[in-house]
Amino acid sequence: MDEWKRETQAGNVLFEQGDYAMAEQHYLNACHFADIFLMPSADPDGGVAALVVSYQNLAELYRAQGQHPQAMRALQAAHARLSHALSAPGLCHAHQQALLRGSGQVRMEIMNTVQWLGVNKRRTQPTKPAEHSTTRVYH
Repeated sequence: MDEWKRETQAGNVLFEQGDYAMAEQHYLNACHFADIFLMPSADPDGGVAALVVSYQNLAELYRAQGQHPQAMRALQAAHARLSHALSAPGLCHAHQQALLRGSGQVRMEIMNTVQWLGVNKRRTQPTKPAEHSTTRVYH
């Protein structure tokens, strides 16, 4: 887990400095270590948290650069990894629960990203008045 922490911290420093290319490499390394720690783990909550944080950091890095499809792919990769881990036979209850919590966190992040992208897409598209409409509906 020490390797994961070092990679994550290095990525965070580089991200804050605006060195996105190097930050990406450290975040990708952190994702790699988190994948290793995910299964099996004496600390299932810690392993799942490391995976979720790693992929969220990577997604945030891509969003900061306007690379929204890459951000979504990073989150989807995290969700796929957690879903795959859940399908492993013989998981203890604590590990199942940790994986389910992590999967829920990533799903919420995916939904928030989809919503954010939809709102911003609507804001950037020119609006067209509705044809033959005399009543406006506000939601």
